[in-house]
Formats: sequence, structure tokens, C-alpha cells
Amino acid sequence: FEGINVMSRNPTMTNEELDAMHKRAEKAGMYSYGASPEQMHSVARRPVSAPEIDNNWQAMWRAIGVDQLLELVTKSIEDGGR
Repeated sequence: FEGINVMSRNPTMTNEELDAMHKRAEKAGMYSYGASPEQMHSVARRPVSAPEIDNNWQAMWRAIGVDQLLELVTKSIEDGGR
């Protein structure tokens, strides 16, 4: 993987906000690291109001404890790995 991950504070960005972000990235010298418009793509976000997903995959992950492992990792990250 080579590139820049960008997470907006808002679920969606206007074209003007995206253009401004690219201009700041270019000014900061980040284009050679994957920050140009030609090198980036947008990923659709799931609407906040969408119903929760609970299917066979989620049931399997819960059965083998992946949800608990992810919770432990999250806590470890949040407390600085102490």
C-alpha cells in the first residue's frame, strides 16, 4: 500500500472542500505520496441511519471472539498501550 488516507470530519465533502484539501496536500509536497486527485478515490460511507447489520458473518465473528479481541485492541490503543 502506498498512499494517503484522508478522513473528513464530516461524512461528506463538497467538491470545493476536496479541491482545497488537494491544494493543501500539493503545497505540503504530498502529491508524490499519493495525494493528487488522480491517485485518490472516494469510498462510500454507510449512512448513520442505516439499520445494524447482523448476519451469519457477524454471528461467526462473535462466536470465535473477534468482537472481544477488537474491544481489547481498541482499549489498548486508547490508553497508549499501557
